[in-house]
Amino acid sequence: MIALLALTVAALAPCVAHGAPTTIPASSPKILWIGRSQTVGSSVFFDWEGVSATVNLQSFSWLAVNISDNCPGSSVGGGSRWLVTMTTSNALTSSPNHRIATFYSGPLSSLYYLFNNPGAHCDPACDFSGTTTFTLTRITESRLSGCIPGANLSVNAFLTDGVFVDPPSMPTRRLEFVGDSITAGDLNDDGQTGRCGNAAFNNDITLSTGGQLCLPTALGGFGAACMYTAWGGIQLGLGTSWGMSKLYPFTFSADGPNAYTPWAFDQFPVDGVVVNLGTNDHPPAPALQWQVEYAAYVTDLVTKYYNNPRLAIFLAYGPMTNYYQPFVTNITATLVQKGINAHTLDLTLPHGMTGCYGHPSAADNVEIAAKAKPQIAAVLGW
Repeated sequence: MIALLALTVAALAPCVAHGAPTTIPASSPKILWIGRSQTVGSSVFFDWEGVSATVNLQSFSWLAVNISDNCPGSSVGGGSRWLVTMTTSNALTSSPNHRIATFYSGPLSSLYYLFNNPGAHCDPACDFSGTTTFTLTRITESRLSGCIPGANLSVNAFLTDGVFVDPPSMPTRRLEFVGDSITAGDLNDDGQTGRCGNAAFNNDITLSTGGQLCLPTALGGFGAACMYTAWGGIQLGLGTSWGMSKLYPFTFSADGPNAYTPWAFDQFPVDGVVVNLGTNDHPPAPALQWQVEYAAYVTDLVTKYYNNPRLAIFLAYGPMTNYYQPFVTNITATLVQKGINAHTLDLTLPHGMTGCYGHPSAADNVEIAAKAKPQIAAVLGW
């Protein structure tokens, strides 16, 4: 019997009730992958949150995925949590932002239905006569899952009773978001669960500010493909101390400098990078060293990693505190003097955060994204 998990607790039909499956490996060109990942054989391995796989289907009644999740979790309540979104040919759905299901992956290799009820999720009825697009996104960060080399996460295959057709094209607009728990969407899902906790159930990258900015244009976003490089509680990493400046170059996040291989940044060239570091460095001591090393990290990001001197860099401050605003302003000025296309990004709101433990909630992030969007658009011409 196939192991099944879905948003609801309603019983799902056993696998024998469905048609004979068509299977494609995770490495198939019929799948559009976005985010840092590494293909090994026919499987795709990753552990950064926000990594997504998109498929287009025709003539189907169900869709499933094979996931190998050997990550042990962590002391702060770990696990890999996933989001499924669906867009039909008439783009109708009764679910906000086309979200139709969330689920947790269990240990070892298992199959999970992403969709098996054509009559659900749509009001009025969806049109399944054309092409339907499904996206599977890992919405929790590695700090909560404990993935390490040898105990890792992979997607192995997608299965359906229909036909996999060519996936959507990679969006021409692309962004990367770098930062700590604010960027990672930690503790923002309290409105969904009604409870707080530093755990996977309270972490959803798609409800973060970046997630809102990257929604399709019809839903108010930029319609951009976005990569997320975030770790809750992380600092810049002064000197030899571990931090984002040390973790950033790698394909996998969970084991720092030993995490497999360096990421090939030419696999996902971006138009701009939003960096929000400083909340966990309070107070940045010594302040001058912090500014110098922050500027050095961003310089490496532009010239060494992306190798694009005109790459737009947005150095953000807020929304939990703005104490580091003057430091970010100084760093931006230093970078501009070096010829780097750097800009400050104000993410503050006129009220306190309403998420868990002082973090922005999903509703706060909608407000923050609305404030950030014109600032970014003005620079990128979007």
